[in-house]
Amino acid sequence: MPILELYSVRDGIVPPQSGLNWCFADAHVNTEDAYIALTASFLREQPNFFPSHGNVINVVWDDGKEMKCLLEGTQSINGKIYPKQISSYNDKSEIGHYLRKRLGVDAMHVITMKDLNNYGRNYIDVTHLGNNRYSFDFS
Repeated sequence: MPILELYSVRDGIVPPQSGLNWCFADAHVNTEDAYIALTASFLREQPNFFPSHGNVINVVWDDGKEMKCLLEGTQSINGKIYPKQISSYNDKSEIGHYLRKRLGVDAMHVITMKDLNNYGRNYIDVTHLGNNRYSFDFS
């Protein structure tokens, strides 16, 4: 089963201004804005797992929460363009609020590896259910 890491595998940390902490970037972001990065290694191993950039997918979380998510940003891998991240559709803070609630941290807390370790998980198991519908397991 494929997994989406919630931290930088290269650096071994949760980035302080991107990913789960996108809301702290020096940019036009709002409280709790967050995204889940799509790494080059994930996309090389599963090049057709997600649809292309700009598509909306329907996510069902392990606790039954349903969320529309957007495949956004772009990255080129071997000459092909892939999405760079998964954010909640229309309201970028929905996914951040949801994950912060699951982690038990407040809106202004910078998420760290310690928070993920305390929760007991630093990744999400992903299953393609068909027709742009995916299961995300963060239990």
